[in-house]
Amino acid sequence: MKKIWKMTILWALALCLLAGCGAPAVQPERQPLVEPSVEGEVFTAPPGTPADTVQPGEQMTVDDPTKGGTVTPVEPEQTVQPEPSDTPAQPEQPAEPEAQDNPAPVPPEQAEITETKLTCTLEIRCDKLIGNADLDPDKVELIPEDGVLFAAVEVEFFEGESVFNVLQRTLKQNKQHLEFAQSPLYNSAYIEGICNLYQFDCGSLSGWMYRVNDWYPNYGCSQYVVQAGDVIVWDFTCDLGADLGVEDNTGNNQ
Repeated sequence: MKKIWKMTILWALALCLLAGCGAPAVQPERQPLVEPSVEGEVFTAPPGTPADTVQPGEQMTVDDPTKGGTVTPVEPEQTVQPEPSDTPAQPEQPAEPEAQDNPAPVPPEQAEITETKLTCTLEIRCDKLIGNADLDPDKVELIPEDGVLFAAVEVEFFEGESVFNVLQRTLKQNKQHLEFAQSPLYNSAYIEGICNLYQFDCGSLSGWMYRVNDWYPNYGCSQYVVQAGDVIVWDFTCDLGADLGVEDNTGNNQ
């Protein structure tokens, strides 16, 4: 009897084991997939990715959400360089100053002198007399070593005045010698001597000439109306202006 009971228990255990093998296995709960968050064009790493695997400036691409992402470096922006030109750039050329016409003569009786005060520069020179063998021996001691008889100085004049007016007033104020004569032919004052140096002191073609802004006018000094800022220079010539660089002086430059 006991033997039968044991056999029954063994068969029952065997049936239970057989029944357990055929039952479905208990599956663990699956965790929901974590979608990567998007910030512009850059993905953040999914949970489980070590924080130090993504460096600033790198981009996370997610190939498989279940396997984590792979890090791809972000390529720096490329600066587009202009293509070199075969023709070299030409520097800008400065604009050429407009040519200014020399002023026309104004007869003294037509000059309109106002009370407006302006300034110009006056200088008197005799460079061509330095060491000149044709110079009157009595005048050698009057020639300065640098040829400057009256150093350049800024002087005042009234609007509408002539070169002669400026010369006459300035020398009188500075107690310097001036001798002149009126020439009806040229309707102008004719300068005979300045600082005791006279025409013909260095030959028959010698005498005084004036220039304004490095231009020698071909008319008398009483007909040249001075403008503000003009530079007036009186030069002593020994060859009717040729030694001063005057190519043609057929008029009266005195």
